[in-house]
Amino acid sequence: MNRRHFLAALLATPAVAAFVAACGDDTQLSSGDSSPAALDEVVLRIGYQGGYVAPGTDFVRLPTLLVTGDGRAFTPGVTAAVFPGPLLAPLMERSITRAGIDALLALADDAGLLGAAPDYSFVSEPMVADAPDTVVEITVNGTTYEHRAYALGLEAVDGSPNSPARDNLQRFVDTVADLAAAAGAANVGPHQPFVPDRYRLQAMVVDPTLWTDPAPTVVAWPAGTGVALASATDCASLAAGVGDDLFADATQLTLFQEDDLVYQLAVAGVLPGDPSC
Repeated sequence: MNRRHFLAALLATPAVAAFVAACGDDTQLSSGDSSPAALDEVVLRIGYQGGYVAPGTDFVRLPTLLVTGDGRAFTPGVTAAVFPGPLLAPLMERSITRAGIDALLALADDAGLLGAAPDYSFVSEPMVADAPDTVVEITVNGTTYEHRAYALGLEAVDGSPNSPARDNLQRFVDTVADLAAAAGAANVGPHQPFVPDRYRLQAMVVDPTLWTDPAPTVVAWPAGTGVALASATDCASLAAGVGDDLFADATQLTLFQEDDLVYQLAVAGVLPGDPSC
């Protein structure tokens, strides 16, 4: 994969988490004695972490795939390549049956990912020094297996081949990216927009005069939200009933004023497995 293709792929993300007894049929993994996960636990998560990105990017990065024990699968929605884009990156949700989840875990098992991570280092120097890690997490019987590979999908500078471990992880990520094919088309439902119960946000003081064309829109931060932006520089949580009205039409150039300061926000809907603020 060349640098342009790789950077385009940064709209996605990896992690795989817990074996499930939630919905669908009674199909079991043929290998292993996996105990069920709680319904709200993450079964599979794939995404990116780190790299040379703007402040707040890691805070709001969406997984490329997130599957939960109550039979839900989350994937990023489509965003038009325009600026300013929406403040909230779109996320889609669909149902997945127990049989579909079993199929994903069987693929992970076949790939040898339900065990200790091998060495995912480059055989020789990577192409760039600012790429993120691809992270795949899988949790079975209460144990989480994390597979983290820097700049997965990039060739080395000298064109030398990737290690078998990197190729294997890349194949798994590519395979489950087509969820209907990986889990079985009959085991997944139609896409619908994800509607969060809560939002998490990070606030950074900015100078609105630094934006000129197009100019930002500065909106007063309501006093009754229960969240002070001055105290939200690391993380704050906001109820959906409040955040829906604030963020529904906000763009990347919507700034919020509290007292004499203006803030730029990084905002995302709270997903299963997200840490509490």
